[in-house]
Amino acid sequence: MARRPHILFLNEFYHPDICASAVVAADHLPKIARMRPDWQVTVIAGDRSWIDPTVVYPAAGEHEGVGVIRVNRPAVSRTNLIRRALGFAAFQRSAVRAARVLEAVDLVVATTAPPQGAEIARRIAGAHQCPFVYKVLDLYPDLAAALGKTREGSLLYRRWLAADTRVMRAAARVVSIAERMTERIQTTRGLAVEKVTTIHDGFDASKLSVATPNAFARAHNPSGRFVVQYAGNMGLSHPFETILDAARRLAPDADVLFQFIGDGPQRGQLASHLPEGAQLLPYQPAERLGDVLAAADVCLISQHDAMYDKALPYKIYAILASGRPTVFVGNKKSEIAEWLIAGGAGRHVRQGEPDLLVEAITRYRDRPDERETGGAAARQLFAARFDSELSARKWVALIEELISGPRGV
Repeated sequence: MARRPHILFLNEFYHPDICASAVVAADHLPKIARMRPDWQVTVIAGDRSWIDPTVVYPAAGEHEGVGVIRVNRPAVSRTNLIRRALGFAAFQRSAVRAARVLEAVDLVVATTAPPQGAEIARRIAGAHQCPFVYKVLDLYPDLAAALGKTREGSLLYRRWLAADTRVMRAAARVVSIAERMTERIQTTRGLAVEKVTTIHDGFDASKLSVATPNAFARAHNPSGRFVVQYAGNMGLSHPFETILDAARRLAPDADVLFQFIGDGPQRGQLASHLPEGAQLLPYQPAERLGDVLAAADVCLISQHDAMYDKALPYKIYAILASGRPTVFVGNKKSEIAEWLIAGGAGRHVRQGEPDLLVEAITRYRDRPDERETGGAAARQLFAARFDSELSARKWVALIEELISGPRGV
């Protein structure tokens, strides 16, 4: 019997973790395995939980047709870059060792979780004499410079950029999750157009089941106020100043409730500046996401201005699928701003414009017809472009193309 092609994925986190990269991988990989049951699909991930590093997962398992190998990943701080780098290095060593004992691998796919994931893939692919794919979730070192963690043009930045460019050029294909990011990669790394492709992550709308009655809404908004909701990662690339300023200006309005749901490096600062009457809630279980989004009247997404071509907030897909209008606070060049404006699914406000954010929120509150129209447009946009079944099909087509060619990198 012929050996099944073996596709190996690398991601720092995997199911049941709820960080974006883990959720995307746990969405795409089982779909790929279902579409191509003649392939062996395996993922190597870290053994510690993203949300609670004291939780250690079993070394091996299976998730919806995907083999899962867990390797050592020390518990590290999300804010201390030196400790994070040490943790990444430990994960790299463990992943390479784990892949070395696999009988055969035909393609390696790695992401920027961790940032040097593609270098890990390059080493594993070299050992197995197979191609590898570099999937860019966040573009480094560009993102680090945008957040002030390194200086563009510094020695560290130049070396990091040179290393990233080398591994991109060695990859069989570079896959970006956003068009603006693809354009930046082509410009800053000098890659040919055909070398880089965009596959948006998308989302599985079947995960948005809503309970009747909605226990989340009853617990946190029993009086039925108009809910303005930010739900997700509270990381450094998501500024809150404009949103908090708008929330303070609307605090006297008893009809408006701001909800901040999630965790991340900025949660502490958010807590210390939380306006009167606003709610700060922890991450909710993944199975309650539908209830959480259904409790919102308007959803908010915030992104650092300089990040528009270096990252794309994953939360946009679930919001669109839930049929909620969105106000995006960030750079108008972002694809999210383009989608919302062109599709009639929401509005755009620049960072530092709290008056315009207040205006957008109160308009949605006072015009339920616009809110309903925006929600319907969001669902339509999602169905047409961002169902993750479409994303998985694109991945299958790409993998088919690459494993049918000559082996080696």
